[in-house]
Amino acid sequence: MDTSISFSQRFPMQRWVSILLGATLLALPMSSTAKSVFLSLSLIAILFTPTLRKDALALFSSDWGKAAILLFLVAIVACFWSPASFGDKKFMIEKYSKLLYFPVLVAGFQNAKTRQLSLHTFLLAIVITCFLSILKFHGFLQSFNFNPDHVFRNHIMTGFMVAFAAYLSWLFAYRQQGYTRLGYGLLALMFSYQVLFVSGGRTGYVIYLLLMAILMLQLCTWRQAIAGVCLVFAVFVTSYFASPVMKERVDAIAQQLQSYQNNQKDTDIGLRLQFHDYAHQLFNRHPMLGNGTGSFTYYFEQEKPVPFWSWKLIEPHSQYWLTAAEFGLLGIAALIFFFYSIFRASLRLDKTRIIAFAMFIPFLIGNLSDSLLLYSGSGYFFLLFMALCFGEQLEMSKQKDQ
Repeated sequence: MDTSISFSQRFPMQRWVSILLGATLLALPMSSTAKSVFLSLSLIAILFTPTLRKDALALFSSDWGKAAILLFLVAIVACFWSPASFGDKKFMIEKYSKLLYFPVLVAGFQNAKTRQLSLHTFLLAIVITCFLSILKFHGFLQSFNFNPDHVFRNHIMTGFMVAFAAYLSWLFAYRQQGYTRLGYGLLALMFSYQVLFVSGGRTGYVIYLLLMAILMLQLCTWRQAIAGVCLVFAVFVTSYFASPVMKERVDAIAQQLQSYQNNQKDTDIGLRLQFHDYAHQLFNRHPMLGNGTGSFTYYFEQEKPVPFWSWKLIEPHSQYWLTAAEFGLLGIAALIFFFYSIFRASLRLDKTRIIAFAMFIPFLIGNLSDSLLLYSGSGYFFLLFMALCFGEQLEMSKQKDQ
């Protein structure tokens, strides 16, 4: 008995929550399995801590908590008029269920030390990713079978995460002094090099450019910001001419758009545009309530609108078109409410406000070309960092009440 009391005093539940959330952010860029394990343990630890459980339950009544519940309920209700199989419906419901974890995670991130630990374990994971990526790109590690631009995750998610890590590193370098500033600056340069010279992910290019522009606007006066944004574009243009990987990937955009106009549509971009067009057609069939949860997969398999594509397709590579096709205007309204409530809550933050918007704005744009909210890696990436930022608001509100 005395031993168990002594152990609980030395390792209180709040400390376990901090460690597990930090481990979750460490695993997020590197392993889906490890991320799922640590995330599950984090949620259990939060819910088994009475004060945190009470906070989590209260957060469900916030605007963004209600919005998360509403969007999840839309996915459940839409199952009733969906022609999809039970397995496909269940798969989609599981994907949207992550929304219910959002308030619980916010409760877990209410401690400033937990937030700091988690931010830096995420940066550590990106350091490992970029170190391996750059070594592989320059001819080392040839006995290991992985692509330099997607060591652990696919190139879309890797590009997004590394670009965001570059943003965080530049931000921390700005806030620090001396050798600490130098250290963060070197990390930012390494992450920038990986995105601009090693990665072939065009999403990463766009998000990096956007995040650097956002950083300038957040930290500088208007005149400085204009000069800074021009500098960012100059670096980007220089990278385009200096990086064979980037030049090839960017040039392919114009080539594929030209091919699409000439009715040669079976390219990366051409396929995406065809998927969007088909989702638009499905939306027009039932614009109010949509075709039901999992219906995009069902109708795509039945009607085969893109003959070239013979694989199972879960979504049309756009969260907005997926929502419109499956949930109609009802789902679009729920999604807008969810994002709007997050936007309003982000305005009330203090130190983490700029980080929240640096995650929120690129995520909104990224959902145009990928269903980022649906999928596990990108969806949890967004929810974990927004929860980390919102934890500050919970901490501030508690301090005011004391």
